[in-house]
Amino acid sequence: MKPITREEALNLVREANTLTRDDISVLQKVRLRELVAHARENSALYREKYKHLPDNPALEDLPVITKQELTSNMQKLVCDPEFSEEELQAYIADLDNLGIPFMGKYSVSTTSGTTGEPLRMLRDSRHVAINGSILQVRLFESPQFKDFPGMMDKYVRFASVLAGGGFHAAFMAFEGRRKMLEAEGITGNMLLLEIDDPVAEMVRKLNEFQPEVITGYPSVMYILAGEQKEGRLKISPKAILCSAEQLTDEMRIVIEHELGCPVGNVFCSTEGGEVAILCSHGHMHLNTDWIIVEPIDKEGNPVPAGEMSAAMLVTNLTNGVQPIIRYRVDDSVIVYEDQCSCGLPFPYVEILGRTDDLPEFSCANGFVRFSPIVFSSAVMDIPGISVYQFVQTGQESLTVRIGYLDGAIPEKVDREIHDAVSNVLSQNKLDHISFSIVRGAPVRAKKGKKMRSYLKTF
Repeated sequence: MKPITREEALNLVREANTLTRDDISVLQKVRLRELVAHARENSALYREKYKHLPDNPALEDLPVITKQELTSNMQKLVCDPEFSEEELQAYIADLDNLGIPFMGKYSVSTTSGTTGEPLRMLRDSRHVAINGSILQVRLFESPQFKDFPGMMDKYVRFASVLAGGGFHAAFMAFEGRRKMLEAEGITGNMLLLEIDDPVAEMVRKLNEFQPEVITGYPSVMYILAGEQKEGRLKISPKAILCSAEQLTDEMRIVIEHELGCPVGNVFCSTEGGEVAILCSHGHMHLNTDWIIVEPIDKEGNPVPAGEMSAAMLVTNLTNGVQPIIRYRVDDSVIVYEDQCSCGLPFPYVEILGRTDDLPEFSCANGFVRFSPIVFSSAVMDIPGISVYQFVQTGQESLTVRIGYLDGAIPEKVDREIHDAVSNVLSQNKLDHISFSIVRGAPVRAKKGKKMRSYLKTF
């Protein structure tokens, strides 16, 4: 597909902000046609899937693609004849490659989650330019941050709470910015907080660092807001940027009030890019000029605007090297076609994905609280896990329910899980907590919602 410079991408994103819904619909169709033609010509996987379709198929005529298809057909999927899956595996296995483009031209990210094998994603310069421009125009330059116009200035003090290590997208973005600044001789203005750091340690580091911007999971920002309210955390950030979990209105209001600054939010995915961004009027607007979202029911039928879906199909119109076309994502959404009073022409969406409970355990000094991502981060990369779910059954008891991949040795997987979770508990001075592993299906949340990775039953 045609490369796009950052300047061109910025102009296209800004122009789309002024278009009508009908104009954007036309843009979608043109960009989809270009992507489908490119995929048919350059991807053996899509060529095979689309071989019975006409030259210019409608969106609804394109077959759905699943995560299993993508993970098991990487060599056939990628639109670069020089690509080698074996070389990609070797690249990912060496963490010294962080920040170094794969094949000299692609960024690489891996998914992480509660189910199945991680998906490896290549992103070309086109994807990077467009998605970076979407963030700049619709997040960093949005009205809620009008009092902080220099948010992305290279001297701004950034703190990020992440699952460190590996090729996860958020960590890659942090490392990319850090290395870029280091190349200019700028050091000391970026702080990485590991998600499994005890909250007291996060508080100590943040008090010492005094960040202007904090990025991370909404659940962590909510916990930090509580620490600020109780007087242990004493910072004055100018912006909070959330992603990777559902940010409820209630959470956002608490975070803004206690930390004294506006909160931005991005609904993004490794596969789809920047899907939706929070506007100044509290709505998550779909970036429909570059992303197509189709809400569907359990059988895969379209769900009309205003009704909750069982899942959605995502088409990423930005990435030419690894096309994502009608990719099924098991997040429930409600798309609203109403015009938002913020003035943006894009529909907005309510994301009803996984909403995990917050771990809270009793201890000698009262209670220890932290994000559920701590436990997910501890086990997500252990080989052999098909699905996992943590279930807290009491103030001093925790269980993890595990499903195993074919060929896995359950006893070996269990040992690694036990060691990883015990380490988390020990770091937080919770060695007294009873922990057990159960082999079985996860406990499901109420109908229409994605499985929770952390659930309280008491």
